[in-house]
Amino acid sequence: MEKWMMIINPASASAVTRDTWKTSLKTLTDGGLAVEAICTEYSGHATRLTLEAAGRGFRKFISVGGDGTINELMTGLLRYAEQSGEDLGDFTLAVLPYGTGNDWIKTAGIPRDMEAATRCILAGKIGHEDVVRVSLGGDVYCLANVCGIGLDANICYHTNRLKKKGHKGALLYKLVAPYTIFTMHRYPVEIVCDGKPFYTGKLFSAVIGNGFFRGGGVRQNEPDSSWSDGQLELSVMRGVSRAKAVQLMIHALKGDFSAQKGILSTRFRSMTVNPLGKPHRVELDGETPGVLPMTVELTGQQIQIIIP
Repeated sequence: MEKWMMIINPASASAVTRDTWKTSLKTLTDGGLAVEAICTEYSGHATRLTLEAAGRGFRKFISVGGDGTINELMTGLLRYAEQSGEDLGDFTLAVLPYGTGNDWIKTAGIPRDMEAATRCILAGKIGHEDVVRVSLGGDVYCLANVCGIGLDANICYHTNRLKKKGHKGALLYKLVAPYTIFTMHRYPVEIVCDGKPFYTGKLFSAVIGNGFFRGGGVRQNEPDSSWSDGQLELSVMRGVSRAKAVQLMIHALKGDFSAQKGILSTRFRSMTVNPLGKPHRVELDGETPGVLPMTVELTGQQIQIIIP
């Protein structure tokens, strides 16, 4: 029997996970799975643990936490694959959504209820997700769900600071958004998609979608898109007024953001974003690991994911 590696972020869901993840582990082992479990101790630790586990022969992984934990696991797998030459199609990722926003699971269709999500792992139904490589600040990351430049990255930055101070709740993102809109600067950038210039000018926000949702359920991608179709989606909010930005963010909450007049949208396989002034922050799956410049590209590989 092939063993699963369960990597737990005990600080997720405002540290509630610290006291609850063992219930899920018992359900999985009672259901017949062989599982080795280990808890992370610091930011980025899940990436290191995943690299080490893959080197030991593990090919099935369970992420216990939120979107940031999923990102770290997939980043570890991508780095391992690039070092070893192994195809990521040999790996399987399952998720127990112990996070706050849990946007990745909305695209996968995984239930928020932990018992139901655990049953999905036991059932073992397989789907596929395109693997996206991001180069930022000299490091390589995997984009599991959504990447943001400018507004979204600043919202995540301020939200995470509040979380570290003890503030809780899935509404933090939406509460921080108005403050961020009226305080952030709109620095110029150059965006090139598939080798062709796409946008040059001041930028309020750019969002790259592999998954469909961000910010605790805000719909990002077009209804006919898929995270296994070999394309990524880009929506650019140019250097609009702050009042216009508020209006567009309201449409983001309604789910028709990318269709609004004033939003530039395209689909692509590779993209570069270079700063033409002070560099914007970049957000990957709810974390802010660096600033521009960056490249985003589909690897041509797909990872197996557990779905309902």
